[in-house]
Amino acid sequence: MVDLPSSMSRPNVDDKDDIEHGSDEFFSKIENIWQEQTDYIMVAAIDLGTTYSNWACSFKSEYEKNPEKILCRSWVNSLSMKAPTTILIREDGETVDTFGSEAEDKYAQFATYDSKELHTWYYFRRFKMLLHDRKLRRDMTLESENGKCLPALRVFALTIEYLKNDLFQTLAKQTMADFEKSLIRWVLTVPAIWDESAKQFMREAAITAGIPSNQLTLALEPEVASLYCTKIPLVSTFNGEACPLVPRTKYILIDAGGGTIDIVAHEIMSDGSLNEVYRSNGGAWGGTEVDKIFFAFLNDFFGKSVYENFKQKHMEDYIYLCREFEQKKRQIEPQSTLQVTLRLPVELNESFNKQTEQNLAASLKSRSKWTKSVVLLTDKMRLDADIMKSFFAGVMQKTRDHLQLLFTDDGLKNVNIIMMVGGFSESKMLQEMVCNLFPKKKVIVPNEAGLAVLKGAVLFGHKPDVIGHRVCRFSYGVKTSVKFEKGTHREDKKKTVGNEDMCVDIFDIHVHKGQSVKLNAEQNPILYKPQRPGQKNISFEFYSSSECNPIYVTDEGCSKLGKITVDILEDSKMDNTVEVRFKFGGTEIQMEARDQKTRIARKTKIDLMD
Repeated sequence: MVDLPSSMSRPNVDDKDDIEHGSDEFFSKIENIWQEQTDYIMVAAIDLGTTYSNWACSFKSEYEKNPEKILCRSWVNSLSMKAPTTILIREDGETVDTFGSEAEDKYAQFATYDSKELHTWYYFRRFKMLLHDRKLRRDMTLESENGKCLPALRVFALTIEYLKNDLFQTLAKQTMADFEKSLIRWVLTVPAIWDESAKQFMREAAITAGIPSNQLTLALEPEVASLYCTKIPLVSTFNGEACPLVPRTKYILIDAGGGTIDIVAHEIMSDGSLNEVYRSNGGAWGGTEVDKIFFAFLNDFFGKSVYENFKQKHMEDYIYLCREFEQKKRQIEPQSTLQVTLRLPVELNESFNKQTEQNLAASLKSRSKWTKSVVLLTDKMRLDADIMKSFFAGVMQKTRDHLQLLFTDDGLKNVNIIMMVGGFSESKMLQEMVCNLFPKKKVIVPNEAGLAVLKGAVLFGHKPDVIGHRVCRFSYGVKTSVKFEKGTHREDKKKTVGNEDMCVDIFDIHVHKGQSVKLNAEQNPILYKPQRPGQKNISFEFYSSSECNPIYVTDEGCSKLGKITVDILEDSKMDNTVEVRFKFGGTEIQMEARDQKTRIARKTKIDLMD
C-alpha cells in the first residue's frame, strides 16, 4: 500500500463540497463533554442492559468521604440485582405503564385472558442489541412481542425516561432534600464494541428522555467496570490469594453481559489513572446466546408449531419457563453430573398431545437422540447435565477463540491478570473455561460482578478524566480529493475538475487504528476555506476503516459514518477560513470549529445517522 502525505490532500471536490483543505496537521484530543460544572452535586448513572437494567447515584459530598458509597436501586421479583429490560407501553405509544418484572407479569395476564391490551399495547424486551452492527436511522422502528411497531428512538427514550424518573421518585422517598436537577451529571453506559452511530442514537434517546446534552456523557461499559475494580479489594477467584492492583500493573478485563462480551486492557499509572494498552474489542455473543440455544432445543423437542403456539397463547407459563431457565443457567457448573429439573407447563404437554395426536412421554421412547438424556414426568422435564452444558458450547468456543487470538499480541503476552465482570461472568461455566485456558494467570471475579459496570459508571461521573490514554479501534478520516499523480493513483479514481486532474475518494486519515490518544493532548487544527461566494457552511463525508492506513474510502474495511457540517461567516468580503478540531479518544467523536481570524466559535454537527 502507498501512503499519501496529507499535504497532498484536500476535501472532496464534487457538486456538493466546494472546500479548500489547508493544514496538513490533524487534531486529536479529548475534552470532558460536560460544560464547566465544578458545582455539580450528584452523579446519576443509567445502565441500560440487554437483559437487565438499573440506575445508581452518589452525591459529590458522599463521594469525597467514601467513593464506594453508591446508592443502587433494589428491584423485587428479579433474579438479578437489576430489573429485566422489559417495558410495557400503553395504546397511545407514548405512556409507559410498567417496567421490568412487573411489565412481564402484566403482559402475561393480558395473554392469559386474551384481553384488548394484549393486541393494542406494546411489549418490548431485550431490545438493546438491535442497535448493534447495523446502519441506524432516526425513523427506524422496533417490532414489539405482539407484532406492533413503534419508533426505536421512542422505545429507548421511554425506557431511559422511566429509569430517570424512578431515580427521582426513589430519592424523594428517602430524603426531604430538594436539589437543582441542572446540577446532576448523568452517565449512560454503552458497549465498547458499538459503532459511532449507535452511540449517537443513545445520546439522542437520552436527550429525548429529558436529560440535557451538556449534563450527559456516554461511558464505555468495560472501561468503567475496570475503574470500579481498581477501587475495591480483589482476591483470586480460585485460590483466595490477594491481588492488589498497584501502579504499573497491567490487566485484561472481560465484561460478559447478556448481549456482548466486551474486553479492555489497562495499565494503572502512578497517579491512579488508567491507560488503555490495547484497543477495546469483543463480540456480540453474551449470555443470551445460551438462552437462544435452549429455546431452539425446545423448538426441536416439541416441534415448531407446538412451541410457537404455546409461546403465543400461554405467555404467563412461557415467562415462568424463561425465569426458571435463567436460574438454572446460573447454577450449572462444569463438574455437575446431576440432572437439571425444569417445571414443564401442563399446557405445553397438552398442546403436544393435541396437535400431534401423540403422548409426549410415549413419543420420547422413539426419539433415540433424547431417550437417555431427557426424562419426562407429569409436570417436569429433567435434562442430563451434559445437555444443559451443551447450551453453553457456542458462547464458550467464541470466547475461547477470541481470547486465544488476543493473547498472541506482543503487548498482551505478559499480562497475567484477567478480571471478569458482568452478569454472565458469574457463571461457573464461563469462569472455569477462562481459568483452564490460562492456568498461569490470575483470574478474578469481584463481588457483585453484575453491578461493576453500573457502580463504575458512577465513579466515572465523579472522575471523568481517569482514562489517561485510549487506543483507537479504527482509523478515522474524511473523503478528500488530491492532485492526480500518474503511477501513484488508480486511473479509475481520476476526475477532471476545471483544468486540473484530481484523484477522488481519497481517505484523508485524521487518526490511525491502534494509535494511542492522550487525554487533552493539544494538536494543530485543520483549516477549511469555502470556495463559493455566499456559501453558508462546509460539509464533507466522514469515514472509518478497520485498516491502519487506508488509501481510498472505497477500500475493503472502510465505512461511511456520516456527514460533517461546519457553519461559516456569511460575509463574503472576509476570509472565512475556519479551524476544525476533531476530538478522538473519548467515548464519542466530537468536533469544534472557530473562525480563524475572529476566533468566534462556529456551529458544527456530526450526523452519524440517516
